[in-house]
Amino acid sequence: MSTFSFTVQEAKTAITNQMKEELILSANIMSSQVDGDLLNQIHGEGDTENEAFMQVYKKLDELRGDNTDIITYLYVLRLDDEGNARFIVDVDYLEDGIVDVYADDLYEDAPIEDIEKGMVGPHASDEPYTDEWGTFMTGYAPIYDSDGNVAGVLGVDFDIATVKEKQDFLSSLVYYILIGSILAATSVILYFSRTIIKELNSITKVANSISNGELNVDLPEIKSKSEIYELNEGMRSVLAVVEFLTDEVEQNPIEGGV
Repeated sequence: MSTFSFTVQEAKTAITNQMKEELILSANIMSSQVDGDLLNQIHGEGDTENEAFMQVYKKLDELRGDNTDIITYLYVLRLDDEGNARFIVDVDYLEDGIVDVYADDLYEDAPIEDIEKGMVGPHASDEPYTDEWGTFMTGYAPIYDSDGNVAGVLGVDFDIATVKEKQDFLSSLVYYILIGSILAATSVILYFSRTIIKELNSITKVANSISNGELNVDLPEIKSKSEIYELNEGMRSVLAVVEFLTDEVEQNPIEGGV
C-alpha cells in the first residue's frame, strides 16, 4: 500500500505541476492581447464602463470565449501605493445586469505575493488559495503599455475542482491498476498450483514408486512443452530402460555354479 500511496501522490503532484504550466502559458498569451494604454485610462470607480473599460472588457470576454468550464474568472489587477490589489476590469463585472465589480474595487483577500511575482513575469500560484469567490489556482502575467511599463497584471483562475477532478480520476485509475495486478498475480499463482505443481507432484509420486521397485506405474500426460514436460519424458525413458532390463533378466537368468 505504501507503493500505491507514493504513486498516487506523485501523480497528483504531476497534475498540479501541469496545471501550473497551463496557467502560466494561458496568462502569458492572454496578457499580450490586452492594451496597456487602455488600462492607463482607467483610474477609479467613475471610469467603470467608460470607452477604455469596455474595450478591455470585450477583449477579456473574447479571450475567455467558451472556456468558462476551465477559466472560472479572468480579470486585470494593479497594486495601489499601499500595496493593495485592486481590480481594473473583471470579465464578470456585471451580475444579473447590475455592476458587481467596479474599476478600482479593492480585492481584500488577494494573494499579494503571487500578484507581485506576476507583475515581474508569468507566474502561477504554488498552492490553491481561497477567497470570497471560491478556491482556485491562478496564473498571472504582466500587461505592458506602449512605453514598456507595467500597466497591470492579468489573472486567470482555474477552479480547484478541475484539478481535484483530474487527481481523483488518476487515483481511481492507479487503484484499479493495482487491483488488476493483484488479480492477475493471483490467477498466475492459482494456475501454477492447479497445473504445474500438480504435474510435478504426479511425477514425484511415480519416481517414488519406481524407487520402491514398482514398475507397473503410469506417467501423467503433460501437454505443455515445459521443463516439467521434459522431466516427464525423461522419466518415461528411464522407466522403459528399467522395464527392458528387467525383462532381459527374467528371460535370461544368470547361471551360477562351479
